Amino acid sequence: MIQLRPYQLRANAEIREAMKRGHRRVLLVAPTGYGKTAAASEIMRSAVERGRRVLFLVHRREIVNDTARRLRAAGVPCGVLMAGVRTAGDPPVTVASIQTVVARETFPRADLVIWDEAHHAAAAQYVAVAAIYPAAHHLGLTATPERGDGVGLRDAFDAIILGATVRELQAEGYLAECDVLAPGTRIRGGLACEPAEAWRMYAEGRPTVAFCRSVDESIALAEAIGPRARHVDGTTPLATRAAILDDFAAGRIDVLTNVFVLTEGWDCSRAKVCLLARGIGHSGAYLQMVGRVLRRHGDERALVIDLGGVLHDHGMPDEDRTYSLDGITRAVPEKREWISRCLVCGTEVRGATRGEHCAVCGTVWPERDPVVITGAPLAKIAKVSRDEKVREFARLQEIARLRGYKQGWVSHQYRARFGVWPVGVREKTDH
Repeated sequence: MIQLRPYQLRANAEIREAMKRGHRRVLLVAPTGYGKTAAASEIMRSAVERGRRVLFLVHRREIVNDTARRLRAAGVPCGVLMAGVRTAGDPPVTVASIQTVVARETFPRADLVIWDEAHHAAAAQYVAVAAIYPAAHHLGLTATPERGDGVGLRDAFDAIILGATVRELQAEGYLAECDVLAPGTRIRGGLACEPAEAWRMYAEGRPTVAFCRSVDESIALAEAIGPRARHVDGTTPLATRAAILDDFAAGRIDVLTNVFVLTEGWDCSRAKVCLLARGIGHSGAYLQMVGRVLRRHGDERALVIDLGGVLHDHGMPDEDRTYSLDGITRAVPEKREWISRCLVCGTEVRGATRGEHCAVCGTVWPERDPVVITGAPLAKIAKVSRDEKVREFARLQEIARLRGYKQGWVSHQYRARFGVWPVGVREKTDH
């Protein structure tokens, strides 16, 4: 058997119980570093032992190979299906790239379908594959149960299991403690200081992953830092990207700059600094980014350098959150969908995937406005216990009651004190 940690054993038991109760589509929510692949591997091993067939779907080639390796090490016969590779025969477990499954219209037999990075469940590829297996049990794995637009996964799953919280895993020594440097307020449309300057001041020499808002800004940051920094993006050849990531893991370079390429599916415990050189519109992307540096590497603490102050919208990396099939519970003020309008034909494109040209008339999209550097000072954001937050919220409520203030006053005073809205704390004081 695969040796699981206590919290993994507990969650796996809850998954089995949920399926016994009739839930056919169960979602496991657990933070980066929980060991979701290891936990799923034990579920697959147990399923094969009972004569079941399993399809494990991922969206990255590296995860296909890693999962197959783990299963074989545990004595589970499995095959792989991805571009250029297909195991001969009919193994009881197939670890597959979802892109290959859809492109080839090759659908291995399965009683259990496991979805890695299940927050992509709304994508057309995922919907198409799910329709092939209506009678199977489905298990989703994710750290962030909401899609890119912040909508939850209720239409894809019918039960949710919380594997562990970040604080639980920190307390048990599985994840690193985390410090955060940020401006005192959210900076919209700008950054507190130049990213390269911030890195030199607070993190020089420490292994860093930087998230930028555009390819040009990512390239410029790597060049500004120097020869021990490298940029990767969606057009970087796979072999080149693999070599760059290997160089980082081996300590030959110290900084990786990117735009969403390393947000998920990439794990390297050496990464200990997350440099956020961009705004982030929703909690899921934020938690995926900061999660890259929470894996333990000796006793080293993780560091998040948040130049836009996005934590004031999304909270501290290790803050307790409420997860449900409706998403991550947190109020985000002034949340708007990003829209581009073609200056030639007037076509509007919603969302961040507009491409390089207008799809209607072919006009090249104009370059984004340069980032504004405000010069706001960065300060270490102090951690406050949940009990202290509850007491402060109760105090503010009492003041509001005595003075006849509305509930909105309480929420804004709380946010001014802690930098986040009182989501979760309100429920705690109501009971």
